[in-house]
Amino acid sequence: MKTFSIAAALLVVSFSAMADGATYQYPQVMSSNLTRAQVEAQTAAAAVRGELVSGELGYAAPAQGISLSRSEISAELSAARAKNELPHGEFAFGAQSQG
Repeated sequence: MKTFSIAAALLVVSFSAMADGATYQYPQVMSSNLTRAQVEAQTAAAAVRGELVSGELGYAAPAQGISLSRSEISAELSAARAKNELPHGEFAFGAQSQG
């Protein structure tokens, strides 16, 4: 009888633990302060500036920083190789190791 009581108590506790995580958040209603005409005007302005993206091939990342020539990049690569500054090994692109 004691074993049955313990098993029943564990069963009740396990069901209450599962019920805790069973929450679902329903989608929230979105509201905007802009009119349809304002949104259309903003879209048209973005199209003029070239900021609209369409499809997976429609996005080109903007250029960042200073553009280097091929010879300048080759020279930097050679200098980094000479100083043994290139990452290598299994931790090359992960967290920096303390050494």
